[in-house]
Amino acid sequence: MSKKTVFSFLSKAAKDNQLKAKLKDTANQDELVNIAKQTGYDFSSEHVDEALDELKQRPGFFGMLADAALEVFAPHDDNYPATGTQPYSGEPASKR
Repeated sequence: MSKKTVFSFLSKAAKDNQLKAKLKDTANQDELVNIAKQTGYDFSSEHVDEALDELKQRPGFFGMLADAALEVFAPHDDNYPATGTQPYSGEPASKR
C-alpha cells in the first residue's frame, strides 16, 4: 500500500488494453482506486497523490503526460491521409 503500488498498477494498465479502457471512464482518484482493487492492487487516493507529486518532480513529466493522454484518448482506428481530413468534393453516389 504505497505509491510504488500505484506505479506498478499504472505500468500494468499501460500494457493492458482492457484495463486502459476502464481507466478512460474514471472521473476521479476514488474510481481509479476501485478499479485497482478489482485488479488485485491495494492503495488509497492519498497514495495516488503521492505518486503524482513524485512524477511531477521528474524532468520531462509534462511531455510524457501529454503523450500518454494522447495515446489513451486519441482514436486508434482512423485511416486519415497525411494531409488530414479533407472536405468532400465529389457527387453523392445516388446522383452518378
